[in-house]
Amino acid sequence: MEEKIINFSSRADLVCRLLSDSAQPVHYLSRNYGSFKSKCFICDVYGRNFSKYYLHCDACNLDVHKNCYLQPRCRFSTLTKPHTLQKVPGDFVFCSGCQKPCHGRRMHHYHCPTCNVDFHKDCHLYPPEITHPFHPLHPLKFIFPPGYSYSDLHKSITLPSKWLRETSDSEAQVDKSDDASISEVKCKCCQIHLKVVYYHCSICNFSLNLTCTRKPPPLTILNLKNHQHTLTIFPRRVPLPCDACGESLSNTQDHVYTCHPCGYMVHRTCIYLPRVIKITRHPHRLSLSSSLPSGLLRCGVCRHTINGCQYAIHSRCAVKGNVWDGEDLEGVAEEPDEDLESFVRIDDETIQHFSHDHHLRLHENNKICDENRFCQACILPIMISESFYSCMQCDFLLHEACASLPRKKDHPLHKHPLILHPIAPEPTEDVWEDWDSNISLFIHGMFKCNGCGQRGYGFVYKCSKEDCKFQLDIRCASLPDPVIHGSHPHDLFFNLSQGECMGCKSSKCSPFSLECIESKSFLGLKCATLPSITHYKHDKHPLTLCYGEEDTTSGQSWCEICEAKLDVKQWFYKCDEYCSVKVHISCLLGEERFMKPTSLRMNGGWVSFIRNNSNTRAICIHCKRRCTEPFLHKRQYSYEYSVCSLRCLLG
Repeated sequence: MEEKIINFSSRADLVCRLLSDSAQPVHYLSRNYGSFKSKCFICDVYGRNFSKYYLHCDACNLDVHKNCYLQPRCRFSTLTKPHTLQKVPGDFVFCSGCQKPCHGRRMHHYHCPTCNVDFHKDCHLYPPEITHPFHPLHPLKFIFPPGYSYSDLHKSITLPSKWLRETSDSEAQVDKSDDASISEVKCKCCQIHLKVVYYHCSICNFSLNLTCTRKPPPLTILNLKNHQHTLTIFPRRVPLPCDACGESLSNTQDHVYTCHPCGYMVHRTCIYLPRVIKITRHPHRLSLSSSLPSGLLRCGVCRHTINGCQYAIHSRCAVKGNVWDGEDLEGVAEEPDEDLESFVRIDDETIQHFSHDHHLRLHENNKICDENRFCQACILPIMISESFYSCMQCDFLLHEACASLPRKKDHPLHKHPLILHPIAPEPTEDVWEDWDSNISLFIHGMFKCNGCGQRGYGFVYKCSKEDCKFQLDIRCASLPDPVIHGSHPHDLFFNLSQGECMGCKSSKCSPFSLECIESKSFLGLKCATLPSITHYKHDKHPLTLCYGEEDTTSGQSWCEICEAKLDVKQWFYKCDEYCSVKVHISCLLGEERFMKPTSLRMNGGWVSFIRNNSNTRAICIHCKRRCTEPFLHKRQYSYEYSVCSLRCLLG
């Protein structure tokens, strides 16, 4: 059965503790999807599987139900062969955890049939004394804050929340004076300051927090794929680089394993790094390498420096969940590239495009800019001097560049290949989720871009996986990596990080942004995909996008559309070369800037989306203001009325 690992780091947590011989290295479990045909090692039942996947041990060739694996364990059993606790109803005589009798009738408690012992709820998690593999010489005792006792576990059924609150990395260096519940002593496993409850050995002054005792790591791991010897846990933090990823071994978020004969030291998750992968940021497969030739290069994901060759990626960056699809391709034959052309050339000026039934003819050096003549792919007007294809039988138009878009492409924003669709396969379910309306309206052909967050029509790149809803409009999908943008002197990269947008000065500009590594500045995709040249219906000249002017001595500027003040330090459109026209971006492009004329039936009437190009501005029946948006929405019910936007239409 085909195995698929969703998250490589989770593989390091699913260790085959219960299946391995205590004298042998611990095996790891993989997630298998599909029907469960074998017998579960724990429950001894064939076929039953209520979860999405089950667990398999390659070394033991045994399968385990996910739910069976995650059942609570008896803390008095060994780590390599733990006993499973059963949740049983009714009373019991004595709790083997807190050493207290049963207080009144309880709905359920935990019972270990192997050890023949019973536990209150939560007592199986934190017994008063344990033996931990990090400190096998002496038992560790459960330490309480002054004024509390073990019976406090059962006053509120669970431990008080302040006892269990873990410390994040940012809190790890907080002084004791800032929070009385934080101790100056650190956990010997994760190096985080201890809270008010923890396990402690007074003889050796050794302490562990609750999380580290509940999830003890395996003492040994054997993974011949990445190392030929057994790896042993090293329960200390040392300021040395990991031999797999190069990051410091003092990282508190991961355990360290070592091979003493080789002097090899790695993070626990790095033991399971895949050998061969394919990511959408590079056209070729990438192989894991422990050394590279000399030379300076930036990582293809985080853009930080690597000593490497022509193309390299940090191992930790390459296997991030939003970069890698989770498939290890070692031993898998590489499939030939699919030849999916967007069109068939009929002659030098005529093509048959896959999105249209008729032939399209090329027109070069367009001399007229008409807002009613727009590209069906990007929904932008055909500007002066732009080459385009027009249908020989109808009004279908495509920019020459849009007609040449590949039908399948890889993009840095998504880990799966994207397929080009001339019409959105299905309307986005959350099209109206951010508007104060209870109306669920889905318009055929409309979609929401996951890159810039804008709604519109046109061609769309959608993920090739059936269960993945990721989609990009062709403006976001066509951005190269890196991007050279006129608003910034440095290259901008898809780093999957966020910050305040240089264009609109908002931290919520778009779901994704471009990042400048040099200045640590960001540009949201909504601003990055603004057309550099566009058209205004009352000006015969094209308008150019201006990224702000420093010289403000020329006096106050005004928007030609809304007739309000215009801040020249912000982005705007202008026509300085001829007539000095200046307009706000929002006034010129509108809220629904990538709409197109269409009609739909809603609540027994028809709604028409038409261009607002009449000599007079209609009054919106909802907001009572003049309609200044590029598109006007006319509602035909018992009578005809106008609204200025979809927000007012659904308001």
